Amino acid sequence: MLGGDKFKGSGDGNMTGLKIIGGIVLIFCGALGGLYAARRIEQQTDFIRQYIVFLTQTETMISYCNADIIEILGSINSVPIMSPMIAECLDRMNKGQDFTSAWCDSARESCRRKLISDSDLDMICSFSEGFGSLGAEEEIGKIRLHKTMAEQRLSELQPETNTKKRLYRVVGTFCGAMAAAIII
Repeated sequence: MLGGDKFKGSGDGNMTGLKIIGGIVLIFCGALGGLYAARRIEQQTDFIRQYIVFLTQTETMISYCNADIIEILGSINSVPIMSPMIAECLDRMNKGQDFTSAWCDSARESCRRKLISDSDLDMICSFSEGFGSLGAEEEIGKIRLHKTMAEQRLSELQPETNTKKRLYRVVGTFCGAMAAAIII
């Protein structure tokens, strides 16, 4: 009988240890969920930063090389978050789609993948409207206007992004801790 009680007691210790480990795993998962959501928000800001780089490079290529849009899209490689959108746009254009619809469809796909926020989609799509139909100086002026709009959007988005990132990390950890507290 005495040996059975001893065995029973060690089983309770194992169960408590498993509960603690489970609680730690829940907290960790909540924190990871918060980090994931924070990173998604940060990617949208990074997309706008890279869009500004894209516009700068496009302006330079038009100024110095008088390049067309296929040359521009094919040579820009310093914007890794935008690369899938640019590749998709080129693919659509190679299949016969005009630049404006190919660019907007690719931007919508990036929005669906949460790389672009819904509120930024119109700004990104408006870049393509009439692109290539103006002279070089007019195109450069239009690009500078788009760059100014994107820089303004980035300055608005930055404080909001920082706040949301902190909020998502805290909420994720808190939810994991609450789930752990409920289960334990």
